[in-house]
Amino acid sequence: MLDKTIPFFPVLMLLEEQRKLPDIILPKGYQFQRYDPSYQDAWIKLHVTLGEFENYEEGKLYFEKTFYDLEKVKKFFLLLVDKDKKLVGTSSIWPGHHFGVERYRIHWLGVDPLHQRQGLAKALLIKAMQLYEQTGRKETLYLTSQTNSYVAISMYLKMGFVPYRGDMPQNFNAKKETYQKDNDKAWDLIFRKIEEMNRE
Repeated sequence: MLDKTIPFFPVLMLLEEQRKLPDIILPKGYQFQRYDPSYQDAWIKLHVTLGEFENYEEGKLYFEKTFYDLEKVKKFFLLLVDKDKKLVGTSSIWPGHHFGVERYRIHWLGVDPLHQRQGLAKALLIKAMQLYEQTGRKETLYLTSQTNSYVAISMYLKMGFVPYRGDMPQNFNAKKETYQKDNDKAWDLIFRKIEEMNRE
């Protein structure tokens, strides 16, 4: 879940150094499944629950506008389902345009709150990173996130992603005139919240 008690700042992270990925360990009763259209509603509802969309209508509009290429969705979307085939988590790699050219990023990683704290998010992240390796692309994998997602960012850091501190990316939801200052402020806040979380 997003921590909306703290200020929102968008951030970007890079996987600058490729490392050997750990094995995926899924708890009993869970399995990966490639996307099929019957899961569209469940995908939208999950991300409404996680606070990524204000409501179902907003999520549906975004999904239909962004994920219209069904073959690409089937290729690059990952679903995690329980023993009853109910959707409990998602991830994907998806083209991004933050660096002037098309590069792939980790996108829409999330786990149903009722199924969190079992290592499912880490499993989805590793699976997405494996999927990217299989494409054979050589560009640096990246992801976008936000200060409110510092719990997820803590996991990304452990998996080798590092904060991006360069010039403001293209197509980025930030103010150009204050980007560098805001980005430094964002990462200071993120690391402080992670430190507090680790002390609990």
